Amino acid sequence: SPAAPAMDEAAQQRAREIEQELQLARDIQQGLLLESAPHLPGWEVTAISLPARDLGGDLYDFLPLTDGRHGIMIGDVSGKGLPAALRMAVARTVFRHEARRNINPATTLAAVNQGVLSEIPHGMVTMLYLQLEPRTGQVCFANAGHTFPLLISDTVQELEVAGLPLGIDSESEYGQQQAIIAPGESLLLYTDGLIEAESPNGTIFSFERLVDLIVAHPQRKPRALAAALVHEVRSWTNGILSDDVTMVILRRRLLDLVTEIRSVIADVIGVERVDMLWETLFAGNIPTDVEEWREALPRLQPLAQTSLGRGLARELIQQIRLTLDDYRAIS
Repeated sequence: SPAAPAMDEAAQQRAREIEQELQLARDIQQGLLLESAPHLPGWEVTAISLPARDLGGDLYDFLPLTDGRHGIMIGDVSGKGLPAALRMAVARTVFRHEARRNINPATTLAAVNQGVLSEIPHGMVTMLYLQLEPRTGQVCFANAGHTFPLLISDTVQELEVAGLPLGIDSESEYGQQQAIIAPGESLLLYTDGLIEAESPNGTIFSFERLVDLIVAHPQRKPRALAAALVHEVRSWTNGILSDDVTMVILRRRLLDLVTEIRSVIADVIGVERVDMLWETLFAGNIPTDVEEWREALPRLQPLAQTSLGRGLARELIQQIRLTLDDYRAIS
C-alpha cells in the first residue's frame, strides 16, 4: 500500500533517534566513570569497565574525604541495558551523598541501603566501599554482597567481610575490616562478570584462573595487570561478554625511588631486558634523588631510543617522569 514506504521511513527515523539517545546515554555513563579516576601521590590507580551490552550496570567511584583519606567504591547493579544504567546512576548518586558525610564504611553502606530501597524499588546492588589512608596504606572496608577484594603481594589473599546486597532488607547491618597495603603491594577490586565470563562452550573463567594469572606475574603494575586481564577475558569469551566486567586496581609505590624506577622499566620493556638497559642507561652512575633523575632524563631519552626505538622510549620516559612527579609530591 502507498502508506508502507512512509511507515518504513518513520520507523527508520525512530530507530536513528533511539540510537542517538543510547549513544548519548553511553557517553554520559562513561563520563561518570572516566572522570572520577584520581591521582593519589604514592599510588598507582587504574580503573576500567567493559559493558556487556551498550549500557552496563557496573559502577565505581573515587571520593576525597577529610584528613587526606580517600573513598573508593565498586558496585554491580542487577540487570543489563538501559534499566541497569539508570539504576547505576541513581546508586552512584545515593552513594556519593552518604559517603560525603565522612562516616565509616559500614555505616555508609547501611545508609546507602536505605537510599537504594527508597530510590530503586525492585533493584538489587552489590557494593564494596573502602576508605584508604594513602600515607600509611591502611584501608578500612565494608561489603554489601560484592566479590571480596584481592590483596596482591607474592601471594593473593581475599580480604573477606560479608554483608547482604543493598536493596534487600531495610534492617541490614554491615561489619567492617581493616588491612594494610604495604609498599609494592596491590589491591584488586572487581565485579563478578570477570570470574563468571563464559567461553563459547559455556565454561566460566573462574576465580582460580584469575588467581593463577595474577600469581604468574605478581609484581605487575595496575595498568599492565588490567590490560592483561582484559586481554585474557576477551580471548576467553571471543569478545562476547555475558556480563559487565569492571576492575579497580591500586598499587602502593615502593619507598625506595631507584627500586621503584627499576620496576617501572621492567613493566614497560619486560623483566628480561632490564639489566641490559640499566647498564646502557647508567653505566654504574645511577641518580639517587628526584632532582638528579630529572636532570638525567634529557640524557637518557636518546640512549633509550637507540636501544628500544622511539615509541617504547617515549613510553618509558613518560612513565619515569610520572613516577618522579609522584615522589616529589610525597617527599
